[in-house]
Amino acid sequence: MTNNNGNYVTIKGTKEGLTIVLNDQCSYQELLEELKKKIEREQRLFENGPQVEVRVHAGNRYLSKSHEEEITEVLNKTGSVRVHEVHSNVMTKDEAHEAIEKATVTSVTQIVRSGQVLRKKGDILIIGDVNPGGVVEATGNIYVIGALKGIARAGTEGESHAVVCASVMIPKQISISDTYFYAPEKHEKQEQKPAIEGPGYAYVTGEEYKAIAFEETKMLGHYLRSVSYT
Repeated sequence: MTNNNGNYVTIKGTKEGLTIVLNDQCSYQELLEELKKKIEREQRLFENGPQVEVRVHAGNRYLSKSHEEEITEVLNKTGSVRVHEVHSNVMTKDEAHEAIEKATVTSVTQIVRSGQVLRKKGDILIIGDVNPGGVVEATGNIYVIGALKGIARAGTEGESHAVVCASVMIPKQISISDTYFYAPEKHEKQEQKPAIEGPGYAYVTGEEYKAIAFEETKMLGHYLRSVSYT
């Protein structure tokens, strides 16, 4: 159904910036033309001011990548907006499958030994140690109910908000997205000290200069009381 009044685009001011709501009942071409006209009419909103963050909501309209890029290009031509997101309630089967994979937590009971690589989509919960030379990779978070002594790579597809948790945190290396931590070099007879005393987690901190930080957590406590591993 088409809105003959041509009111396909609504611009709202919020404390975060601007929200642009797109009508999901008209054709995409009608919508795009209305967006261009409205941006031209409302040019005063964008001129001579600081950069404005814009969120675009498309409702129940599916937007392909090329549609998202086209809408973003129209907005970027103002020169004073930054498109934070283009959101739609609709996704393809492939996108839905990918979202399910990212939300999945895979539980594994094993010791990851030297030379072994355990790689999973989504989050992974390991009940057992990750020995020196063992590698765990996940597109989401990594939880180790045991000692993390090897290598943990979380957020391998760019998820910088992922975390790595372990009952005993003695990693040789941790990476979260494109941020890395390397254990200090030690002499052959020295025992590597935990990165943090007791159960802890690693996460990315900082904006311009990113680093991996460690904090204590009680999150693994109930697992430690109820789960045994060999």
